[in-house]
Amino acid sequence: MPRRSSFALALAVIAATGYGACSGSAGRTTRYPRRAPGCELSVHHGLPEVPVWDDIGIAQVDCYLDESEIACLGRLRAEACRMGGDILYNVPAKAARPIERGMIYRAQVAHTRPSNKKEEPLPDGGAGPVVPIPSAWTIPPPPPPAVDAGGQ
Repeated sequence: MPRRSSFALALAVIAATGYGACSGSAGRTTRYPRRAPGCELSVHHGLPEVPVWDDIGIAQVDCYLDESEIACLGRLRAEACRMGGDILYNVPAKAARPIERGMIYRAQVAHTRPSNKKEEPLPDGGAGPVVPIPSAWTIPPPPPPAVDAGGQ
């Protein structure tokens, strides 16, 4: 019985500190809506092999050791689908074991982004080429004042 209560206490601490949250973002984005559990995902142990993607957040699942690692990874995949992702990356090879009777899988969720620039606007609005602002050292000094040679 003490083992179950210590695991429950650890999960309560994780949830209270915010580490138990399933998404790293504060608000829900509608850009990538939720997908059904069992959706098609591209799973990577390192970085994804796609040219561009948008990070959605971090998915984390806490499982008892009574569950198999396959079932726990299935819950992680379902969480990634719920978050609207189609890429799950930085998936660890082995689960973290913060307590004796529990394991945690944590990975990053992303969604592929089209590489066509016409479909995706640039963050700065695509106003044109970048023109550097000259520094104070490149500004020429003002001309010297005119000297009056006539005197009278």
